[in-house]
Amino acid sequence: MGEYEQISLVPDLGGEIEEEDRIRKREEENLVESLLFSLGRSVSVEEIATCLNMGKDGAFLAAERLRERYEERQEGLLIKKLEDRYQMVSHPKTYEGLIRVVKRPQKPVLSDVALETLSIIAYCQPITKVEVERIRGVKSDHAVNRLVEFGLIEEVGRLEAPGRPMLFATTEEFLYRFGVNSLKDLPALPEEVEKLLKEEVTEELKDGFGLESDEAGATDEKTAEEEIEETAGEETEETVELETEETVGEETEEAAREEIEEEIEEEQREVLEEDLRNSTEEEAEEEANAESPET
Repeated sequence: MGEYEQISLVPDLGGEIEEEDRIRKREEENLVESLLFSLGRSVSVEEIATCLNMGKDGAFLAAERLRERYEERQEGLLIKKLEDRYQMVSHPKTYEGLIRVVKRPQKPVLSDVALETLSIIAYCQPITKVEVERIRGVKSDHAVNRLVEFGLIEEVGRLEAPGRPMLFATTEEFLYRFGVNSLKDLPALPEEVEKLLKEEVTEELKDGFGLESDEAGATDEKTAEEEIEETAGEETEETVELETEETVGEETEEAAREEIEEEIEEEQREVLEEDLRNSTEEEAEEEANAESPET
């Protein structure tokens, strides 16, 4: 008999597992791709996790794999990471063709005044318009309104100060337009410039709103729970004060009433004594008349 070639009947389990894992990951990436395309906006990791029906860690890995795939392809689209969100965007190399279709520039044209105002807000956010004007030395209403119109800044709350002025901060659109993934990626300011900005903000908080910088920071970071506790404390103090006033008022009223009652009793006692004296004198006079002989 000739030699027979040995045939392995043991399946390549390792290879099958790797293939299944590759298919699963590609399906996850396809779902993320579909989600980003369908929504047409930046999508949070939480939304991606909901779409994939998995935890945030797995969703983050799937989104990163998809982003890297698009980055390697360098075709018409890219996946942009903005803070902890992802968005499908056009590749910069396609801008020229797109601009010819939409007939307008891809980026809003910002004046030097608007850029200066935007820079101050980016490095000092959250910040009020009055603080911006303090740093710039001129009115900034128009510049702030234009930046809001372009979607580069937005209102993020109000300062706990007289008039409750609006606080402004940059948006995701700002990150996208200036090509940074996070505010941490902004170029570092020279030390003297950063110090000057902080001094101007501190002075405006003190002069304009009567707040120290620490107080303003504490105000910005105050939680709803702290506000509730503070309100409850104020209500308690007010209640105690009212109760004290009521108690003092009741005690004063009681003392006055007792004094009046004592005066009435004194008057009644004097009247009774007077009546008693008069009655005694009349009886004595009658007895004297009865004992004296008739003339």
